[in-house]
Amino acid sequence: MSHVLEVPEHFMPARIERIEQVTPLIKVFTLAADPLRFRARAGQWVDLAIPTAGEPLVGGYSVVSAPSADGRLQLAIKYADHHDATHHLHTVSRVGDEVFVTAGQGPFYFEHGMSREVVLLGAGIGVTPLMSILRFIHAEAPDVHVHLVYSVASRREVLFAEELAQISRSPNIDVTLTVTRDAEDWLGHTGRISHPLLESLNLSREALYYFCGSREFIEDMTDLLGEWGIPEQQLKYEKWW
Repeated sequence: MSHVLEVPEHFMPARIERIEQVTPLIKVFTLAADPLRFRARAGQWVDLAIPTAGEPLVGGYSVVSAPSADGRLQLAIKYADHHDATHHLHTVSRVGDEVFVTAGQGPFYFEHGMSREVVLLGAGIGVTPLMSILRFIHAEAPDVHVHLVYSVASRREVLFAEELAQISRSPNIDVTLTVTRDAEDWLGHTGRISHPLLESLNLSREALYYFCGSREFIEDMTDLLGEWGIPEQQLKYEKWW
């Protein structure tokens, strides 16, 4: 049954083209919107509204795809039973469904000319806006050096693991994974992102530092990078609360 949704003018219709289960708890939704209306900078988020028989369900989600001119965007969404829009997307939504999205929002983004050095620090599902930036640099900015440092509870939770392995072969891209809990079968870095880990990676002190994750992660990275001597104007972080 279709539902008519009254939405503000800044929302636009989009169709779910594809749904993929990419980790045990994360699905990737590919949406197609009007290419003449939809725009997002790398790293931004959108509001998404789902028509229902009652009030529309609305959630804010980071775009994981690089900016494109064809109106397509990808959202990587982690299952949550306490968030109505997210729960609906995971359990009810199907390919072909119509939803409504805004254009990209927020000051958390990267584009040409902002820096030649970028460091991306992500924990868990907080990696989503960082993936958009990483994909943009890989596709459009070979003169920018970027290093993604990505913390996950277990190797099964690494988002886009094969793609990360592939693009990290590019001369301007480095990817470092660290596993915090389920590390028995993991031979790489373990533990949270820390001073010793960052020191070992020879990161540029001149880089823009983007970080995204839980409230605790944002606070930890703000303190850690401040103690490490990174000026506040080089710190860019995304809050979800």
